[in-house]
Amino acid sequence: MPPARFFVVLNPTAGRGAAARAQRAIRSVLDGAGASYEIALTRGPGDAVELARGAAEAGWPAVVAAGGDGTVHEVANGLLRAAGEGPTVPMGIVPVGSGNDFAKLVGTPITPEAAARHLLASEPRQVDVGRVGDRFFTNGVGIGLDARVGIEAGKVRWARGITIYLVALARVLRAFRPPRMRVVMDGREVADRPLTLVTVANGGCHGGGFWICPAARIDDGELDVCVADALTTAGILGFLPRVMRGTHVGRPGVHMHRARSIRVSSADPLPVHADGEIVSEAAHELEIELLPGRLTVLG
Repeated sequence: MPPARFFVVLNPTAGRGAAARAQRAIRSVLDGAGASYEIALTRGPGDAVELARGAAEAGWPAVVAAGGDGTVHEVANGLLRAAGEGPTVPMGIVPVGSGNDFAKLVGTPITPEAAARHLLASEPRQVDVGRVGDRFFTNGVGIGLDARVGIEAGKVRWARGITIYLVALARVLRAFRPPRMRVVMDGREVADRPLTLVTVANGGCHGGGFWICPAARIDDGELDVCVADALTTAGILGFLPRVMRGTHVGRPGVHMHRARSIRVSSADPLPVHADGEIVSEAAHELEIELLPGRLTVLG
C-alpha cells in the first residue's frame, strides 16, 4: 500500500521561483491528508544525494525528489547507495522545472498539486537504472556532442530556456570534431570509428523533449543505445530536429542497439553526462551497465 510518511528533498532554486509554490502545494496536500512528512532544502550540488541517503538509512518509508531532473538524479543516487545490492526505499517525484523527463516516464503528474496527491495514491513498483563508473543514472548517459553542448550551456549566464542550448550548440559546432570511439556491447564490437554521439538510454525522452531512443522503456530489462556516425555541421543541424520527433531512427548513419553492458573507449577526451549532470569532460574509458529493477518508484 502507499506510504504515509514522506521525507521530501526540495531544491529551492529549481524552476525560477516554482520551488516555493511547489513547497506550498506539498504542505497543503500532505497536511490535508494527515500525512507525516519532513521537508529538507538542498544547499548545493551533491546535497540531495546525502539527504536522500540519510533519510533512507534513518528508516523513512519514502523519499520524494522535489525539483528538476538533476534533483531526481541525486535523490536516486542517494537511495541506491543506501540500498546496496537490494531494491531501494520508494522514491516519489514532485516535478519543479522545465524538463522533468523521468517524472513523465514514471507517470507522475506535472503540476505540484497533482504530483503531491499522486504520492498518496501510488503503489511502489520497480524500474531499471543504469550505472556508469560509480554514478547511477535513471534516464540515460550521453557521450560526445550532447555532453559537450551541456558543458558549454553551463557557461551561458545571460540567456534563458531553450536559448541557452541554442547558444551553446552554436559555440560547440564551431570547433566540434567527432572523436573516434570504440563501442562494445555485451562483448560484441559495434563501432570503432569517429562518432558524433553515443547515447545510452534507460528512458526514451531526454533533455526535455529529445526522443533519442524512442523505444526505450524503464522496466524492460535492457538499455537502448543510439550510435550516430560522424556528421558534418549541416548534418548535425538536420539530425537534431528529427531527434525531437524520434524520426531519426532508421536514417543513414544512425544505428540503434539494445544491450545490458556497454564499454566505450577512445584516445580522444570524451565529454560525458548522466541524466544531464556532467560526469567527465575528458573520459577515455567508460563502463556502463544495467541494474534491472533496482529502483523503487511511486508511480
